[in-house]
Amino acid sequence: MFEHRTEAEMRLYSEKMARELALKRRQKEGDSTENDDVVDTPPRAGETPATTVTTDPERTD
Repeated sequence: MFEHRTEAEMRLYSEKMARELALKRRQKEGDSTENDDVVDTPPRAGETPATTVTTDPERTD
């Protein structure tokens, strides 16, 4: 069995390759936009997802 560190490195490499291939595929299909360098990926285990702050003019905190 692989050590935990080696397994984590392999997983990160696989995720990076998947993102790069998806980006290339979108660019080839002509769907590329300015934000193609930012890929929506689910948070990894142990990470908390980023929250989006919305501004509500009627809200008084």
